[in-house]
Amino acid sequence: MALTLSARTRRLLRRRVAPALLGAVAASVGVAGAAQAAGALVPHRAVYDVTLSRAEASASMISAKGRLVFELSGARCEGYVVNSRFVTRVMDREGNSRVTDLRSSTFEAMDPAEFTFLNQTYIDDNLASEVKGSAEAKAGGVEVTLTAPKQATLELGRALFPTAHTQLILDSAAAGERVLEAPIFDGGDNADTLYDSTTVIGPERTDLPGASEEERAKLSVIENAEAMKAWRLVISYFAADGGTGEKVPDYELTFTLLENGISYDVMFDYGAFALTGRLSELELREAPDC
Repeated sequence: MALTLSARTRRLLRRRVAPALLGAVAASVGVAGAAQAAGALVPHRAVYDVTLSRAEASASMISAKGRLVFELSGARCEGYVVNSRFVTRVMDREGNSRVTDLRSSTFEAMDPAEFTFLNQTYIDDNLASEVKGSAEAKAGGVEVTLTAPKQATLELGRALFPTAHTQLILDSAAAGERVLEAPIFDGGDNADTLYDSTTVIGPERTDLPGASEEERAKLSVIENAEAMKAWRLVISYFAADGGTGEKVPDYELTFTLLENGISYDVMFDYGAFALTGRLSELELREAPDC
């Protein structure tokens, strides 16, 4: 018997959560100039063990577990490479299971703002979709050039790319800002959609707030980790459809972000169900000498 997850659940599980984990948000690049500069993003490889923390009856699932692997390399002077893989095994109420494997590889140049992406979705080891292309942030908006699944050129509204979001969150948090709003483009779905986002930034703290004992052990590879500034973030994502009135987010991402760009204690909330991600491996990488 086929897996009987609801259509909404299947769609949400195929979203590109790894780019979202990079952060998200600010109204425009001008905000960064006004904000106090935060520390540079640290190249690293992080692994998160993911488990189901909540599921309503409408989600039609009884268990979910998986692993998110996230790798960041590069620097602002030469651009950032992000490779991620998010594998989940979901079981429905009839005992049927499905493995979803989301793979993403991106390169982002900061100035000028350019973004290339390859996003692949595998279902039970079979390639279900592939989206490949590039995007450039221009004065009038984001211009997207697709090469897969078809060749096309798209004109979207103004938006920020993922790594720029992360750096801007850090800058804004360091400046004491508490709420940020911005459109985001990460090449997810069919690369034809922007997401509006609202981010709530918690108070600045130290001593690795909310970290489990295992996460503290993994974070100890960071020099003076307990002295690093940290913020608890809640980012809500909305389809940028131009509608009016109160919107319900497609999903929310909650995590603690250190001043060097490393995240831990993650929650993916899709409404009908939620996943928890705990940092289980962390390796720091050398930054290029710019």
